[in-house]
Amino acid sequence: MADASHEQWLAQIDAELDGELSLVERAALAKHLVTCGHCAGARASHLEVRVALARSAGNPHAFVVPRPAIRAGTLALWVVIALGAGVVGGWVAHHQWGGPGSGATLEESRGTIVVH
Repeated sequence: MADASHEQWLAQIDAELDGELSLVERAALAKHLVTCGHCAGARASHLEVRVALARSAGNPHAFVVPRPAIRAGTLALWVVIALGAGVVGGWVAHHQWGGPGSGATLEESRGTIVVH
């Protein structure tokens, strides 16, 4: 059953590269490619073959657009930076305007923010 499913997705990949899929079908294929390394690799191979054929047919400008790769370390660094910025921003806002449990009522807090 899994082989038949992959065969169907491979047919979808060919149709997508030919420009024959609707927007909904392309979205479904993109969603599948994210979760299936086998099909994603097959799509990359199909693209490379098409580029090679186009170049051999005399189209020197045919190329495969490389996908940017985000390394795990880089992603982790940006997540830590974003979390740190959020914590610092929350701390500054809390000291500037107070927050829950600061002893002031909501109306007093709003009045303080409007005055500043």
